[in-house]
Amino acid sequence: MNTLQTLQQRLLQAVLADNTPRLRELRGDAHADAVTRLAVYRHGYRIRLRDALSTEFPGLRLMVGQRFDAMLDSYVQAHPSGHYNIRWHGAGLAAFLEFSRPWRDKPALADMARLDWAISTVFDAADEPTINAADLADIPAEAWAELCLRPQGHLQILPVTCNVDSFRRAADRQEPRPRMRSYRQPRHLLVWRQALTVHYRPLAEDERQLLNAAMREEPFTALCERLAEYHPPSKALPRMTALLRQWLEAGLIGAYRLKS
Repeated sequence: MNTLQTLQQRLLQAVLADNTPRLRELRGDAHADAVTRLAVYRHGYRIRLRDALSTEFPGLRLMVGQRFDAMLDSYVQAHPSGHYNIRWHGAGLAAFLEFSRPWRDKPALADMARLDWAISTVFDAADEPTINAADLADIPAEAWAELCLRPQGHLQILPVTCNVDSFRRAADRQEPRPRMRSYRQPRHLLVWRQALTVHYRPLAEDERQLLNAAMREEPFTALCERLAEYHPPSKALPRMTALLRQWLEAGLIGAYRLKS
């Protein structure tokens, strides 16, 4: 490693260190001594991390309010960025809020962080092809039993304990902070992208089970059997038809194959 690389590495370590070290290579001037100049870099680095996180978590910002900056500062202190791209620094925020005091006493915070992060990562996901009803029209009736639907790879299903989707929607629309509503039992949200727009909506339990089964490449007949556990025979088929139409129109299905 040459002299310049060594100096750059030492400066990087000094910026990331918990306490401000002394660098003999760093000199003061008429405006500030060496310690002060290094402190400017250290402070600026952490401010930029916080600003990037604030952009990625608008729903969490609305939910937390005035304590948001303090929350991000504690996360930055506990989890310095380990990636050269600042965009990925927020990957661990939900887990941090789930297990760190005092944030862990409010499960809604981790749920909100997970939804914000899911929306961000789904938006950045690679483009995938989609299929529509016309693509399935020529499948023979006898082959449908072995039909395997493949949902989009970026699709995410999130468990939530409160109405975090209301907070994210209010943040996106710049509306007032909604009232928190906690659920007696965890519910689920579906997050996906259609073209350039990220969507999220509540997911009924029967639909969640079917989407998970489709991700495991279970055939269409197995999906219908699972749906029959939730609905009587007279309602199961219409429900399956409605769900399939909804999935295709929303761009949730990327491909299909006939299981051999």
